[in-house]
Amino acid sequence: MIICKTHKWPPAGAPQALLIVLFLLTSCSHRSYVVNDRHNAAKNLNLRGNELYFRGDYAGAARFYDRALALAMEIDNSAGMADSLNNLGQLYMEAGNFSAAEEKFLKAARLNEEIKNKKGLAVNLNNSGNVHRLRGNYEEAAAEFKKALELEREAGDKNGRAVVTNNLGLLAFDTGENDRARQFFEEALSSARALKQHRLAAACLQNLGSLAEREGRIDDAIASLNESLAADRLVEYSPGMAKGLEGLGRLFAKKGNLSLSQDYFKRASFIRKRLEFK
Repeated sequence: MIICKTHKWPPAGAPQALLIVLFLLTSCSHRSYVVNDRHNAAKNLNLRGNELYFRGDYAGAARFYDRALALAMEIDNSAGMADSLNNLGQLYMEAGNFSAAEEKFLKAARLNEEIKNKKGLAVNLNNSGNVHRLRGNYEEAAAEFKKALELEREAGDKNGRAVVTNNLGLLAFDTGENDRARQFFEEALSSARALKQHRLAAACLQNLGSLAEREGRIDDAIASLNESLAADRLVEYSPGMAKGLEGLGRLFAKKGNLSLSQDYFKRASFIRKRLEFK
């Protein structure tokens, strides 16, 4: 406990009860400053991890998320722990380790439920739904997405609603419901554009491109992927650009333009290799 010695204590005639209160306030104020400082530090570590994640530097992101989690645990900061666990879950999902991803998302969800953080819980449920979708557990995925969407509506988060709506489109796509998938993708794209969420808009456009390709509308698919690529360039999202270029390479190969197809694949490969060295 740190005591400020700038003033002589006790002042002459000061009531003893008042002295205790003043001392406690001074001590608590210092501790509060330290705790808040660590809260901010953990938050900043997560934000830095997010920056690296969206650049495709997953190893770098993991280091920052781990540090953020350790710091949040030191001060028993449930919100910080939940954020870090959710972010680590995202990394495991990218790596295809669905069991580890689900474990992180569930731990994060329990913490957010305890502190009544609806927005955080919605994010966890949405991510958990994606794990179920990727595993082919479509009923479980639909249930998680439904709960996430309700919470996003309650929280008034338009961007969160658009993210879940896009994932509902992916679920419909995976189950062969093309018309429903298109409806969800277009709804999410409209919201993303209105909110200037370029990464999300790019993802929706890529999904619409995949749908057009499935339906044999190759020119429409190419148009969607070109739009997607332009949106990803605005935010320099390298993983999205690589995926878009690979898609264009595949589509031009279907059209018989092998020279252009190879050019797109080479550009995608260059980005992928650069990401591997980060």
